Amino acid sequence: MTSYNNRHTNTQDVDLFVESLYKLQRKIETAVVTLRLERDTHVPDLMTRIRILPSIAVVGQKDKVDRFVDGDARLKISIKYLPRSEEIYKSLKHLSLMIKKLPGVLSVTVDEYKKRKVTSRGKKIIF
Repeated sequence: MTSYNNRHTNTQDVDLFVESLYKLQRKIETAVVTLRLERDTHVPDLMTRIRILPSIAVVGQKDKVDRFVDGDARLKISIKYLPRSEEIYKSLKHLSLMIKKLPGVLSVTVDEYKKRKVTSRGKKIIF
């Protein structure tokens, strides 16, 4: 009976080990951000550029693009991504800076993280 228990335990250990090889180390998280864009930014192309960034899983528009008299535009998007860090601020900063480097993006404001409003020291997080 002892050898059966040892084999059963070893099989469970192997199964857990194999599962750990294939499972993600972190869960996919959701953030809602508002992008301030230059006048001539083509939104469909920008969305494609965001979708192909490393660690991004899904990107979708939350609202229509707001265009202003001064030429700037505002776009609110939802992003599902794989955080690089357990630390929320660090993770959001990395995500936002990747997006900000894209052509036409002037600033990135983080509105929500995991469906909750998010601030840093009581102020909006803007990159």
